[in-house]
Amino acid sequence: MRRLKSYMIAAAVLLSHIAAAQLPVNNIDELHARLKEIKEDTARANLLLNLSVYYFFKASTDKKYFDSALLYEHAAEKLSKDLNYQKGIGNSYEQRSKILHKQVKTVEARQLADKAIEIFKANNLYLELGYAYYDVSGYYSINNTDELTERIRIVEELSLPAFQKSGSELKEADILKELGDLLQLEGNYSKALSVLHRSLELYQDIKYPKLQGIYDLLGAVHAITGNNELALKYGLLAVKSAALVKDTSIQLATIYNRIGATYNAMKKYNAAYDYFQKALYVAKKYNNTETIDLLLSKISRTLIVLNKPQEALVILKQAQQKYPSDDIYSQLYITASFLITYNALKQYSQAEKYCNQLLAISKKLEKYEPDQSEAQYPVTEFYLATHQYELARKHLAGTDSFYKKIESPLELYKNHLLWYKLDSIQGNYLAAISHYQQYKALSDSLLNETTSKHIEQLQIEFETEKKNQDIKLLENESKSQQNKLSQANTSRNWMFGVAALLLIITGLLINNSRVKQRANKKLKQQQKEIEKKNLALQHLVTEKEWLVKEIHHRVKNNFHTVSGLLATQTAYLKTSEAIEAMNESRHRVHAMSLIHQKLYQSDNLSAINMPGYIHELTDYLRDCFNTPKSLQFNLQIEPIALNLSHCVPLGLILNEAITNAIKYAFPNNKNGSINIVLKHTSTNKLVLSICDDGIGLPQNFSTKNPQSMGMKLTRGLSEDIDGKFTITSNNGTGIFIEFMYES
Repeated sequence: MRRLKSYMIAAAVLLSHIAAAQLPVNNIDELHARLKEIKEDTARANLLLNLSVYYFFKASTDKKYFDSALLYEHAAEKLSKDLNYQKGIGNSYEQRSKILHKQVKTVEARQLADKAIEIFKANNLYLELGYAYYDVSGYYSINNTDELTERIRIVEELSLPAFQKSGSELKEADILKELGDLLQLEGNYSKALSVLHRSLELYQDIKYPKLQGIYDLLGAVHAITGNNELALKYGLLAVKSAALVKDTSIQLATIYNRIGATYNAMKKYNAAYDYFQKALYVAKKYNNTETIDLLLSKISRTLIVLNKPQEALVILKQAQQKYPSDDIYSQLYITASFLITYNALKQYSQAEKYCNQLLAISKKLEKYEPDQSEAQYPVTEFYLATHQYELARKHLAGTDSFYKKIESPLELYKNHLLWYKLDSIQGNYLAAISHYQQYKALSDSLLNETTSKHIEQLQIEFETEKKNQDIKLLENESKSQQNKLSQANTSRNWMFGVAALLLIITGLLINNSRVKQRANKKLKQQQKEIEKKNLALQHLVTEKEWLVKEIHHRVKNNFHTVSGLLATQTAYLKTSEAIEAMNESRHRVHAMSLIHQKLYQSDNLSAINMPGYIHELTDYLRDCFNTPKSLQFNLQIEPIALNLSHCVPLGLILNEAITNAIKYAFPNNKNGSINIVLKHTSTNKLVLSICDDGIGLPQNFSTKNPQSMGMKLTRGLSEDIDGKFTITSNNGTGIFIEFMYES
């Protein structure tokens, strides 16, 4: 949320500050009273313009006041022309230009602005010229990259020099603050910090008390570059400054919002929640719908992190019902928050609806607009949660390009975490490890490395600027001495000046080269360390897989030993019941042993391929009971892989059901068949059925209170996997186990 609406709040404050400073508006009744008394002179012209400015600001809430604003402007313009009062004529043109601009009469408004600029330039009215250029910059949008660039150019190359020539340090500081804000919107953070620090120094030099705006902007830029400590420092200074001057304006919402965002980045979520609530209180006080929507969106996300998704949903529905907005950015934040909330609640059908809406809103924005990040992370999380892995992979590839294009390491490190989750789910362990390392490296070093980089860059820029100022000072001194020295001395001084300049440039180039060499050396060392860690992790993964296989192999051997002991014990038993019990135990042991055999023989150490396992178990039981050819086995097993926690219960259930069918369903070698089916009935629901067409269950058999051990065991194993156990006796016996399974 790079642009949020925080710029709109901060810019609105700055705009009103500069415009109001141009022509101060006093109490309206006092102005009308003075108008009756004052003569037809320049003071009256200025007073008429004051009245026009007053009604111009009133028109922001009620457009009918534009008529009054134009009426007083025309009167001021006419009087200024009668008096040949150039400053009054220029200010009148500029005032009418602003009114027409608000009335969307852009062409006529721009023509008047150009006429005002020509008058101010011709009469060296630099203060008014600065205001005029600043107003012209407002014709260019901050939401279009090319227009934002042009807006910055006008402010930096035209408005700022005019204010500097006017000698007003306050206005110079104001326009520098505006320039810094525009630069941070463009993504030029190092230059933005440099400009904002120059603005702060000017304010402090003139002991200007209202520093909350500049502190807030400095905190915002530090937050974007990952320096949360400085962001919090300047945010709290902004709060302190606002309290000292008793500022309760809408700007407080921006300040509190940014402090909340900083606490969020520092994972201090309770503190973040408190500051977002403070910001919301201010926004509601001024009934600023877009800001309210933004803050409710942030509060909902903070509640989700605090494990309160239901409360988050209530807040978002409140935003939707009480504060609807046509603003695309408000829609973007609220829609993204709904997606995140329904995802957290696992209500995926609702989440899908908002996912589609969010993607549609994203298409309406510029491709590389920073606000596009709102549509990146939530959509990928939804795809992962709903097992749409190919869509997730495609979306992540696009977000990688996006974050690299806008040069946002703060967002890119989150993307590596999503890549890690996706690759882990799909079994791409080497890629997953690589992304996790990049995530950790960026996460751990983002604050220190990014901040150090910007600080070093700022130091170089400040030092260069200082040296350039020293050079200009030397040149001025040289010019002042030219009138006193002869031609020879002048030439010699020029040679010394050029030599000094060359030395400074050479020194700067050498210093820059050394900085680059040190940075390259450090990067190479870090690359070697990363490669070593990657190799070590790869060895650890290989060793882990080998150990897991060895464990399964040993478990299988232990089961085989137990089976052998049971077979040996059978030879010493006298009664048929004991022998039969021993054989049933052997079959159960074999069913579990076969699972571990499949695991250590497979490349997948966490899941069993069920078709192969069930076929092999069926063949084993058929051989053990010497079943006649008249008994047919029909297997319909979908290609499903289940983990160990489901395979063992299902293997034992299959053993019991097939054994009972072979032993009891077909007396006297009666012809028949046993049908075994494992299939999906829905996305995450499976059913296992073992059905025969034999004689069925005895008439006195109770399905609710079974007495046999095998039936009790089967029912108990079904409960272990949260399955629904059903037994029927209709043209044979059928056993059905329905259970949920998420791969």
